[in-house]
Amino acid sequence: MKKLNKLKIWATAATLFWLGGTSCTKLDVKTYSVIPSSTFWQNPTEIAEGKAPAYAQLAQVVGHNGYGNEVEISSDEQVYPTRGSDWYDGGQWGRIYFHTYLPSDVDGNLNGVWSSLFSGAGNCNFVIYTLNNLTTPDPTLQADLAEMVALRSYYYYLAMDLWGNIPYVTNFKVDPSTVTNLPRAQVFDSIETNLKAVIPYLPTNVDVSTYGKVTKYFAYSLLARMYLNAKVYTGKDRSADCKAMCDAIISSGSYALDASYYNPFYGANNTNTRENIFVVPESSNGLIAGNGQIQANIEFNSALTFGIPCCGFGNNGSSTTHDFYSLYDTASTYAWDVATINGRKVTRMLRTFNDQRTGQWLIGQQFQGDGITNYPPDKNWVVATSDYCCTYNGDTSVSNTTQIGDFYNGIYTPVVIYDTMNQFSNPAGYFRHAGVRNVKYWPQPGPSNGAMSNAYVVFRLADIYLMRAEAEYNLGMTGPALDDVNIVRTRAYNGSTAYNWKASDLTGANILAERGRELAYENVRRTDLVRFGLYTKAQNYPPKPADPDDHTILLPIPVNQLNTNKNLKQNPGY
Repeated sequence: MKKLNKLKIWATAATLFWLGGTSCTKLDVKTYSVIPSSTFWQNPTEIAEGKAPAYAQLAQVVGHNGYGNEVEISSDEQVYPTRGSDWYDGGQWGRIYFHTYLPSDVDGNLNGVWSSLFSGAGNCNFVIYTLNNLTTPDPTLQADLAEMVALRSYYYYLAMDLWGNIPYVTNFKVDPSTVTNLPRAQVFDSIETNLKAVIPYLPTNVDVSTYGKVTKYFAYSLLARMYLNAKVYTGKDRSADCKAMCDAIISSGSYALDASYYNPFYGANNTNTRENIFVVPESSNGLIAGNGQIQANIEFNSALTFGIPCCGFGNNGSSTTHDFYSLYDTASTYAWDVATINGRKVTRMLRTFNDQRTGQWLIGQQFQGDGITNYPPDKNWVVATSDYCCTYNGDTSVSNTTQIGDFYNGIYTPVVIYDTMNQFSNPAGYFRHAGVRNVKYWPQPGPSNGAMSNAYVVFRLADIYLMRAEAEYNLGMTGPALDDVNIVRTRAYNGSTAYNWKASDLTGANILAERGRELAYENVRRTDLVRFGLYTKAQNYPPKPADPDDHTILLPIPVNQLNTNKNLKQNPGY
């Protein structure tokens, strides 16, 4: 096999570096090349350490970070409303939500997302170059190169999805002055070619040695996602190819749906699951990036719900829109019990959702919990008690209540999270509790510095089933498509087939809604809406006008990048 850094190269020019925030055309920064290959990269341990920066950049991509913000907030799935003076931040969250992007938005996420993705690709390019030029041969050279090529493909795929025509560089030692952005279809073709070339050299074992690492199934998953959206990227339907990639994953027998919807997201790095195909490991100890998704969502007094001491946790930012929450089946069963709390008996009403997935949203009066007995959030959730209202800001002297209250700007209010948000900003105190909050990444109880160690899920089996179902639907394969959707729905309804779809339920709109219910806050909603032609349409709550010419399907290239590299061409409409 030829060296993988000599594979199909569309660009004739330059590359990126591994430090976060580095421009793709800025070459005057310190890089890993300061470590000579003659004194490092000499054994498998050092080679693994040398590859680590290529993976580390993922922490700046997924979840509550730049890329995640761009794809979630710009869709109908997530909103950071302005609550009084909170979360205005120069208007950056509104610009993402309303698609009023400006190339000069240097205070927001735009340039950071570009830099993080292209820096990640640059990290991979540096490792590929280094491995191919070692004085001491790498005994697993082909496998290591394949790993880096596949990971680089993921970074470039995300950039292609957001910006369309992008710089696509696979050679570390080239002239940066020749870098330009290439047509999206050409980038797609090059990513596909390189991925298919390295698949034979990627590992197939699914165990601790490949946890958080690229495998053959990572490559299949990425290709499936690319093929599902190929008509957007290239104008060609690739549903049959999408199905083939999904078939390869499912038929391998290496993965299985968990009985609990929440298990793939639960606990320190979610290791007790067979559903996750690729995750980004996180940490709450500050050694690596931590999962900040929950912290961004919940009101800071709500930390008490999860057994986290009040009140250094919770930023009261992200919530979902009324439109998106309306996709969920909120039908429930209720039961009463009597619990002994603080030495006294408390009568409580408990709610269990028919659809497990609905429990990922906090709604209604919030109550104290230990984070253990009140997990998972879809079963026996406390929705009413005979307690007095409320404990405010973690006041432990209050022993006759588990109800949580908020003391803010001199006003006492109970923390009652409500669904209907018909505006983006409001200075009123009650608006602090607008919008249901996502808790699928259930935090670990105990003192917290704000970050959690739940690994962030990039690919999992439920998405593979739903991608295959959509591909089969596109191919007119009604029976297999129903089977795949209903595998996911049966799990969602705790093994009951009473809620399975019939042939009449199999529509494009329903498939999109099912993906929304299953994959909320997993960084796919924007891409799904674009594929179904709905991304630029008007939205009701909070109101979002339609884009007049659809140009915001592609983001503007940041002005910082245009100023650094005059060869780059701005996307139309900006």
